[in-house]
Amino acid sequence: MVVTACGIAPVAAFEIKDLTPETPPAQAFTWGLDQYNSGDKATAAEALDFAAQKGIPGAQWKLARMYADGDGVTHDDLKAFQLFGEVIANSSDDDGTSAPYVSNAYVRLGTYYRDGIPNTKVKPDFSRARQAFAYAASFFGNPDAQLNLARMLYNGEGGDKDLVQAAKWAKLSTDKGNGDAKALVIQICLDLAQAHIDGSDNTTQSAREAARWAQEAADYGSIDGEALLGHILFEGDGSFRRPVDGLMYLTIALMRSGGNVRWIADMHEEALSAATEDDWNAAKLRADQWAKTNPSLMANGGAGSVNAKPTGTTATASAAPMAIAPPPVTETAITTVTTVPTN
Repeated sequence: MVVTACGIAPVAAFEIKDLTPETPPAQAFTWGLDQYNSGDKATAAEALDFAAQKGIPGAQWKLARMYADGDGVTHDDLKAFQLFGEVIANSSDDDGTSAPYVSNAYVRLGTYYRDGIPNTKVKPDFSRARQAFAYAASFFGNPDAQLNLARMLYNGEGGDKDLVQAAKWAKLSTDKGNGDAKALVIQICLDLAQAHIDGSDNTTQSAREAARWAQEAADYGSIDGEALLGHILFEGDGSFRRPVDGLMYLTIALMRSGGNVRWIADMHEEALSAATEDDWNAAKLRADQWAKTNPSLMANGGAGSVNAKPTGTTATASAAPMAIAPPPVTETAITTVTTVPTN
């Protein structure tokens, strides 16, 4: 009504037949998204393909997602792989607005490189997968890339195994709200604490270093981390021992686990039998105070427990992860076997 009152005729609805070589690609992209959101995914795919062929990163990314998920189009991982590669290839001349698309495209390509695409020339390639995740994790701060990179560093896939670097990247992802990354951080910290207890995996045998890593796990809410930290602090070594704190953490772990985890109960009982009455009274008071100030952790039990008892007696100040140099990207069309992220 307002348009008519102003003397301006309503504009006719844009249709797929209106796409011509002169149609602005950005207009086709926007219209394609509108069609997708309205439920007309077939028409959306045509419009997005038009914009994608004109080099619009958002259109390439959205169309790639549709092919990857079989969403409104026939599922085709190879086509998705090619389109994600085009997002990256076309990003060099971008003003930065396509960064979210490029970031996710690296993660998607990394996943394809890691897993491969059955019945195609895209075979599993852990090295390229790790490069793709590292780039997105370092330059875009992508939490999914950070988690995937941490996993590959933890497992030694695509390069050397590095638990310290794995912990750094997993913590960065966790700090952005990634619950899966939190579980990985805890596991890595527990592994590093145990490594320092045993002096294994090229680490020095040190109760102090083991305690620092166990403290990291405990700080993320791990019952295992609390129990292991308590054990390390109580037992100590020749130059490092804090029995009251150790018994406090063992008591907290025992309370949070409900007394049902055998190795935690055994360690608590062993420490209690060796503690002085003064140490026990001080530790019990601290544990009770901790429980009062952390009701949510007491209620949900935290991060659960593994069934492995420590075999002997966390993190040091973590430097920021080293930035990964950006891989050169070909500006030619992406083909079946194009390997985009390379160093």
